Amino acid sequence: MKRDATMRWLGGVHVVQVGRSAALQVAGAALGQLGAAVKQVATLRDVDTNADVVLVDRIERPAVLPDGHVPTADEYLEFVAANNNAVWVTASAFGLTNVRSNMFASDLTLLAAGGILGHSRIGDEFAPTVPPGTVALKLVGHLTVAAALHGIHARRAGKGPVHADLSAQAAIIATGLSLEMAHALSRCPDEGGSARYGAPSGFVDCRDGAVYVLVMEEHQWRAFRSVMGSSLESVTTLEDARKQPDHVNSQLATWASTRTAQECEEVLQGAGVPCTAVNAVDTFAERSRALGRNFDLSGPDCTVLPAQIAEVPKENGANSGGRRLSDLRVLDAGHVLAVPLAGAWLGAMGAQVAKLEDLDRLDVYRRRGPFVDGTPGPNRSAYFNQLNFCKRPLQFSGGDSPRAVDLASFDVVMENLSPHRARAIGVDDTSVLAQPSPKLLLSSSGFGRTGAWAGYRAYGHNIHAFAGLVNATKDARGGMGDIGTPWADPLTSVILVTWTLAWCLADSHTSSLALDISMAELVAVQIAELAGPDAVDPYAVRESETEFFMREHAGGRLLAITLRSDQERARFETTTGVRVPLIDRRVPLIDQESTDPDGRDLEQALLEQGLAVSVVHTSAGLVRDEFVRDAELFRSVESPSVGRYKVTGLPWTFVGDEVPPLRPAPELPMRG
Repeated sequence: MKRDATMRWLGGVHVVQVGRSAALQVAGAALGQLGAAVKQVATLRDVDTNADVVLVDRIERPAVLPDGHVPTADEYLEFVAANNNAVWVTASAFGLTNVRSNMFASDLTLLAAGGILGHSRIGDEFAPTVPPGTVALKLVGHLTVAAALHGIHARRAGKGPVHADLSAQAAIIATGLSLEMAHALSRCPDEGGSARYGAPSGFVDCRDGAVYVLVMEEHQWRAFRSVMGSSLESVTTLEDARKQPDHVNSQLATWASTRTAQECEEVLQGAGVPCTAVNAVDTFAERSRALGRNFDLSGPDCTVLPAQIAEVPKENGANSGGRRLSDLRVLDAGHVLAVPLAGAWLGAMGAQVAKLEDLDRLDVYRRRGPFVDGTPGPNRSAYFNQLNFCKRPLQFSGGDSPRAVDLASFDVVMENLSPHRARAIGVDDTSVLAQPSPKLLLSSSGFGRTGAWAGYRAYGHNIHAFAGLVNATKDARGGMGDIGTPWADPLTSVILVTWTLAWCLADSHTSSLALDISMAELVAVQIAELAGPDAVDPYAVRESETEFFMREHAGGRLLAITLRSDQERARFETTTGVRVPLIDRRVPLIDQESTDPDGRDLEQALLEQGLAVSVVHTSAGLVRDEFVRDAELFRSVESPSVGRYKVTGLPWTFVGDEVPPLRPAPELPMRG
């Protein structure tokens, strides 16, 4: 039977949310949807110290103590230590225990500090493409939930009061920049990102709009070529196509120019090619509802954790809840990014995670790389290793058994396979829900498992386009833009972690649940404020803020800057000698040279003035950045075949605890 997405798993958990920041609004809503009793208070003065969880946001401004004192990070830590009786989660711009603990950020500067904007450039002469809304802060809100649930698990395992220290910069790096960081940490040649594999790859104009097309697999290329007909007769393989992308893209453009966007989408998807129309967010919501999905961005059914849920009662589940995280058995039956990253994080927290692999049809990342130091090998894939640490191998040969998995050995199953493939190996909803004991199935797909979309193929940028993010994003020239890195996938990873951690905390389970999670719906929820008749222009100048990029002439670095008041604008001018520009749109790029006489590091000088500023980083720059290197986000693992390499770990730590070591990704047996 179907049920809504509001759960009682966290019944009896009392949460205090201090303030109404963008991040905490998401965190409080998600915990409430999962069954917690959430009380919102204005200040730390109003906190009930007997609460099970306290959520505090220090990202954009300090958390004022009950006596009105504005504390340093050290003073704040002392206050928490004296008042925390259970779980306290603090989201800060850069964390609480380092040289930037007293510095702040904005959504814009987090996207810069986390490397997203550095990979969202249309040219050096232009400002980076800035996504609409507050997508970075909302993502940090979801990570705040995961950190809180991790803290509750630690408490129930016997640990004393837990203070989870979440760095917002680390949160963005560990999620939205996961592939690019893998590329940089593993010293891979060429460019990072999934689009490096593709031909065709990118946006294509149609008669009434545009579509996004990305072909990454040989079978997809064959399907695409069959649709294009004789125009691509001479381009026989995907490798050939990658060597002549301009020709391939021009043939696609000619074909699409006489068709509507939806027609292009349906024809190419029908052939098995990842192609999606560029929808407005309202259009996506309407199409979703027309397909039969209960998805609403404005009404009472709008949730921060959208999912379609099937439930099957079980008679023997009364004592199946309240597991320790270390006893939780998770099957990662996923591929590419969303499910594998979720599994890696759960493994890093202590869950027993098994990585299911068919040795006859390996993950595209294993097969294609990019590879550590540019040396090919199935155990040397930078992306696969980055997304699959802390798992044990569960490998089989596709020809050995049509049903590869003993589901009785697992509590939670996560998959993002095609419906046909999920059925073939026995991780589909029918198979999981038929098990006698309660199970949780998390099925992640681009557009959900309903109707025609169930078979749609998609990658991250397809999903951005379909959900409305691309339509709402404008580049520096005013044209259609997109976040330069996959955002839908790691966002989904965090959501999968949240569902799993919360389910495991329930006192009992009397049913099995299959959650159908649409990545496009998750993305649309992040920009829900842009839906409806009263939506505002996300790029209009904000009355209280001045945001812009400034290029440093001496070193050529680009700084992202947010000034929130006349006082901040005055401090900026005093520190830099640069007049704050008068702007008629959000986030322009100015070329002005600082007249600061001391030759100081301009970013550091502005941060010390309490301003939100960041260098526009790339993954390569973050690997070299002294502050990030010292933050223990990049963790070393030791592999039998690769040796020592680094992966991006969890973006939060428990104050006072050593960061647990990570284990390398499962490796394939070496063939003699």
